[in-house]
Amino acid sequence: MSERVLICGAGVAGSIAAFYLGKADFQVTVVERSKAEQKAGQGIEIEEPALSVVKHMGILDTLKSIKTAEEGTDFVDQYSRSYGLYKTGGPSPTGELELMRGDLTEVLYKAADAHPNVTYLFETTVQSLKQTQDKVIVDLENRSTRTTKTEEFDLVVGADGVKSRTRQLAMGSPEELNCFKAVGAFVAYFSIPKQDQDWPYSRLCHFPGRKVLWMRPVSKASDVTSVYFIHVNKDVPALRRASAAGDRMKQKEAWAEVYSGLGWEVPRVIEQMMKAENFYSDELMQVKLKKWSQDRVVLVGDAAWAPTPFTGEGNQLAIIGAFVLAQQLSRNRTPAAFDVYEERLRSYVEDAQNIPLGGYAPYVLVPQTSWGVWLFRTLIYVGSWIVRFMAWTRTPDSSGGEHKEFDLQIEKVETKKAR
Repeated sequence: MSERVLICGAGVAGSIAAFYLGKADFQVTVVERSKAEQKAGQGIEIEEPALSVVKHMGILDTLKSIKTAEEGTDFVDQYSRSYGLYKTGGPSPTGELELMRGDLTEVLYKAADAHPNVTYLFETTVQSLKQTQDKVIVDLENRSTRTTKTEEFDLVVGADGVKSRTRQLAMGSPEELNCFKAVGAFVAYFSIPKQDQDWPYSRLCHFPGRKVLWMRPVSKASDVTSVYFIHVNKDVPALRRASAAGDRMKQKEAWAEVYSGLGWEVPRVIEQMMKAENFYSDELMQVKLKKWSQDRVVLVGDAAWAPTPFTGEGNQLAIIGAFVLAQQLSRNRTPAAFDVYEERLRSYVEDAQNIPLGGYAPYVLVPQTSWGVWLFRTLIYVGSWIVRFMAWTRTPDSSGGEHKEFDLQIEKVETKKAR
């Protein structure tokens, strides 16, 4: 009989792990607290070596067909005046393969769900988890019917994000593990109705007090625009209290207060934020654990090592980590694979968790004073002209940006159960 694996979380890491474990003839169940049709999340990019994983899955053409087609990033001031346009293909916040997270997870879900031995259970959460010597006993609750069933699995994979329920049940609370490392920033993202000026560039505006409003197009045909509030601040009591309580309306009210009185598109964004259904807000935390597994339970993605958006590596690590975990399990279908998975990835992940400029990048890139904002805008303006000059003088065979090197051993991935 094939080994049974429970994957908690149908995000990027969860569905990629499900895809490859399904190919390796595991019996896979994926549980996800959200509804199947619910889409949320920010814009994300896929670069090498993660790009090789989606190529190997055979979904790259599908992903290219749903990319946002955002043409670059325009840095603007509070009067909508551009002071630096960075187009796709150069040193721009906009990547070559820019996707909305919800669109990416839908493609990954469909690819994994195509395997007959992979089953998705939406609106389902893990209520309890008990490990024995040879199995994991799990109580699963359906959130819509409020019914609970008990099932047994050989292995459990926690791919359920920064506040992982799986991690807490198997290893202990964040306080016990001392695994949360605040980076001194709060973030909110949501969608608002699109207007003509929201296409084709993403637009980013800085305000004194370490505040940023970033507006990004979803697609030319879409009727919504993706919005990000970023506030670099170690302590915003109203936001912290609302986040701890999980009160979405109080979170919106706190953000409205923090950004009150600012110019540019802020009044429009605040008005529409109060109506947004896909609103998400939280304090940014890195997750740092001494070990990523406990007996028959293993963590992957943000549940194991959340790097925060300031590193730009969260999506990359989720894809690479899920692939490597499934690859090692296909080679050794026991918890022993978890140690090899961690041995291969640990140093790569820790390097990727490093926030640029010795951890001070958020403070440098999001200035506190009006003078600091002016200086930042001046540097962006000068940099945009340097980028244009480089584009004019670039030779046809010039290479693009550098990527962190990691040997995926992709040619060695197993897709069939060892007999």
